[in-house]
Amino acid sequence: MVVTLVIVVGILLTSRFGLLGLIASLLIATITFFLTLPQGNDPEIASLRASLTIARDDVADIIQAYDTLLLGTTTEAIADRTLHFPALAEQSSTVPAIEEFQLRVAAARRFVSRLDYHIEDPSLDRASLEKLIAVTDERAAELSLAWADARRAAKRLGPGT
Repeated sequence: MVVTLVIVVGILLTSRFGLLGLIASLLIATITFFLTLPQGNDPEIASLRASLTIARDDVADIIQAYDTLLLGTTTEAIADRTLHFPALAEQSSTVPAIEEFQLRVAAARRFVSRLDYHIEDPSLDRASLEKLIAVTDERAAELSLAWADARRAAKRLGPGT
C-alpha cells in the first residue's frame, strides 16, 4: 500500500516538475523506506512482553487446570471430578464460591484471547505494557484465589450433592 502510494506520487511529481520532481520523489521514497523499516528491538519492551506472557500463562494455567478437571481422562482427573470436587464440575452451581469462580473463568477465557493480540501488537509502548501486566497479574491473583475457594467449597460438599 505504502509502496504503491510512493510510486504514484513519484510519477506525478516527475511528470509535473521533471528533474526536480524526480529528485523530490527519490527523497520521498528514501524517507518512506527508512520510516517503514522495523524498529529495533528495545530490550525493555521485549522484557515487558516476556513478563506479560508469563502473567498470561498464570491465568491460562488455572483455566487449563479447570478444563482438566472438567474434561480430563486421567484417573486423577476422573477422581477429582467424581469423588473430590463433583460440585465444581456442575455447570450451574448455587454455591457462591463455585459460581464466582465459574464466572471468573469465563471472563478469563475472553481476557486471554484478547491478551494474545496485545502481546503481539508492535505499537504498544512501555506504559501500555506495564498497565497490561498489572491488570493481568491482578486477574491471575483473583482467579487463583477464586479457584482455591471453589475447590474448598466443592471439597466440603463432597460427592452426591
